[in-house]
Amino acid sequence: MSINARDTAQMLGGRIILGREVKSDRDLEKIILNGLPANAITEIVDRIYPGQTDKYYQLIPRSTLIRRQKDGSLLSVEESQKAERLARVFSFAVEVWGDENKAREFMQKAHPMLDNRTPFEASLSELGARQVEQILGRLMFGISA
Repeated sequence: MSINARDTAQMLGGRIILGREVKSDRDLEKIILNGLPANAITEIVDRIYPGQTDKYYQLIPRSTLIRRQKDGSLLSVEESQKAERLARVFSFAVEVWGDENKAREFMQKAHPMLDNRTPFEASLSELGARQVEQILGRLMFGISA
């Protein structure tokens, strides 16, 4: 699997939310290290769980998200990495399934190889995201997952 920084950035809201065009992994990394806008969290979570705003708070505490949206402050590096990780995994799922609806279904459904967690839940940690990416890689190449 190769990380497609442009697709990942689009999942985070693209130029409208990020404030600039992402053309490379380094472009995306710079944005992450400076902190994503808070609305990047709502963008990616809304793609996976449309209308389920309670899911935002699995990435960031409610009060923190509301405060950051209100005052326009950026996410911390850790929060930004969590949002990027989720966007990266979902982007890969869309690539594998060839359809955002099918990828959304995959992200929402508990998986036995993830100890019956959803890929969304697993992707909240780096190690969990790697497990999800391994499953997606297996699916992409026709290996049972």
